[in-house]
Amino acid sequence: MIDDLEARIIYQKNGLLVVDKPFNIPTSGRSLDDDDCLQYWLMQRHGTMVWAVHQLDADTSGVNLFVTEKRLVSIYKKALEDHNSVKEYLAIVHGNPTWNQCEEFGAIGKIDQRSLGITPDGKSAHSQFTVTKKGPEHSLVTVNIFTGRTHQIRIHLSHLGHPIVGEEWYCNPPCNRHPRQALHCHMVHLPQMEQTFIAPLATDLKRLADELQL
Repeated sequence: MIDDLEARIIYQKNGLLVVDKPFNIPTSGRSLDDDDCLQYWLMQRHGTMVWAVHQLDADTSGVNLFVTEKRLVSIYKKALEDHNSVKEYLAIVHGNPTWNQCEEFGAIGKIDQRSLGITPDGKSAHSQFTVTKKGPEHSLVTVNIFTGRTHQIRIHLSHLGHPIVGEEWYCNPPCNRHPRQALHCHMVHLPQMEQTFIAPLATDLKRLADELQL
């Protein structure tokens, strides 16, 4: 159960449902009866089927798009994939990058049976990182992604030498500084539909940013 679900509804109109997803729950589950996902609880709220337009990792908070009509899935997926659309995240990372802005194009795919990483045989991936604030040992980074590969931001930042605080999979040794990876989908901008959706930085990440002097 998501106790504050109503308060997390950012937008609801014409079949589009935008939610500020909490952490500790994935966008979709293993089945429609899986109650350990946001989609299930939106279906309970709506009383019928709800479809996810895109996926956020369980520990990633922020803007998550759903639709209440199946025909809208392809429409909004296409809108998200448009090169003029903006998918902006905020990440708290280890270290202070030497760059103010950086483009990363490392292809992402399986590096073994269980793990993803950057590999020549992977799928193309494109991320842009901009340093927003530097602290003594950590930085706040704004991220724009132009592709939507699984764990793209986490893998790219780790590859650049600045893994996300709280990262367990792509940080060696795993980071236990925070109980989840410090990644938040801050904004989705769909210019062709004249729609912009913003979710303020999650409360736990605000506290973390204050602790790290960001």
